[in-house]
Amino acid sequence: MVKVYYAPYARSLRVLWTLEELGDAYDGVRVQFPPKLNDPAYLDIHPLGQIPTFVDGEVKLHESMAICEWLAERQLGNDLIVEAGRAGRTDYLQWLWFGEATLMPPLGALVRQTFGPEPGRSDILRDEALAAFQERVGLLEQVLVGKAWLAADRFTLADISVGYSLNLGTLFKLHEQYPPNVAAYFGRLRERPAFQRAAALA
Repeated sequence: MVKVYYAPYARSLRVLWTLEELGDAYDGVRVQFPPKLNDPAYLDIHPLGQIPTFVDGEVKLHESMAICEWLAERQLGNDLIVEAGRAGRTDYLQWLWFGEATLMPPLGALVRQTFGPEPGRSDILRDEALAAFQERVGLLEQVLVGKAWLAADRFTLADISVGYSLNLGTLFKLHEQYPPNVAAYFGRLRERPAFQRAAALA
C-alpha cells in the first residue's frame, strides 16, 4: 500500500484528494508542522522537511503535482488527465501549473508574513502578497465565465492544483472575497466527496 506523509493545510491535500478521486487505498501518516521544529524524525524521509512525501515501494516523490500525475497516469481509464492530442490539453497544462506556479507564491508570502518570525514580518509585504493573489484570482474569474471546470469540460488534476490554492486561502478568510465565478467554482470543488474525505485529514 502506498504511504503519504501529510500535514494540515500543506500541499499534501492535493495528493490525498487525488487518491480519494481514484479510489486508491493508502496509508496516511500525519506529520507535525513544521517538521524541522516539531517532527525532526521526518527529516530522515525528506531532508528539506517539506510536505508531502509519497512512498510506493522503491518510488519516493515529494512534489505534490508530480505525485498526482504519477498516480493518475498509472491508473488507466480515469478522467483526471487530459492526454496529449486530446481537446483541452493546452488548458489542462496551463491550469495544472497555474495552481502552483502562479497562485501559490503570494499565498506562501502571506503564510510567512502572518505566521513567520516577527522580525521578518512586514505589513507592506503582506499587502503586496494579498494584492497579487487577488489579481490572480481576478484572472481565474474571467476564465471561468460559462465554465464549470478549467479544462476539457470535466474535472481534472488542473482543478485539484488550483483548488488546493483556493482552499489555502480559507486560512486567511480570502474565500469570503472570491468573485462570483470563482466562488461558485470553489463551491463545486468543496462539494466533491473525495475533497471532503481528503480535507477531513489535511
